[in-house]
Amino acid sequence: MKLNGLSVSTSFVTALICILLLKMMEFFHFIKWSPIGYADKLEVLSKSKDYWKWFILFIGLWCFCIVLYYISLIFIKIPVSISSLALGIILAVALEWLFLDKISVSKTIKHLSIPFICIVVMLVRFLMESAIFHVQDNPLSK
Repeated sequence: MKLNGLSVSTSFVTALICILLLKMMEFFHFIKWSPIGYADKLEVLSKSKDYWKWFILFIGLWCFCIVLYYISLIFIKIPVSISSLALGIILAVALEWLFLDKISVSKTIKHLSIPFICIVVMLVRFLMESAIFHVQDNPLSK
């Protein structure tokens, strides 16, 4: 499948908003983990400045959002409100489970960040709604 400009720009905006909201949630302590904690955990870029870690996180999120943009086209027949809510909640719980390093999902559920779940669901909804609208307005088969 060919990348088009709409998928790249929509994914760029989604990743940018996600980075800004993650920084805000970290600043106000809405999340119990650091978004740039991957550098310390993987022992990569641990000596570099924080803005480089945020930039690498942005690039990774941008690539993930492009993939999610095209995955969301699978759900074109399902109402976006239902599919984005389900996918967003599953994605948010999975991410928190990875970041919190809890042994079981039940322990993770007790420590979930509701603002993080809301932001993930909101961004997934934006991405899926845009992808489905772009495909219905301008089909990829042309």
